[in-house]
Amino acid sequence: MISCQDFMAELGNYLDGDLAAEVRRRLEQHLAHCKICTVIYDSARKTVRIVTDSESFDLPDEALQPIVEKIMGRIRA
Repeated sequence: MISCQDFMAELGNYLDGDLAAEVRRRLEQHLAHCKICTVIYDSARKTVRIVTDSESFDLPDEALQPIVEKIMGRIRA
């Protein structure tokens, strides 16, 4: 089974659905046994949905990437 750190490293790709089938299976297996990662995943998924559905703002990629990297860095820590 993968570690929480490994799960966090792949969280963005998991949310995007941009994973090989085997990696997805391992992440889902981890989620089935880890309540902490499940809460983080659910929160991230809901946040993405709220922001996407609201269409309240649109950031250019060059502004968005540093924000995503900072958030993912804090999640990994």
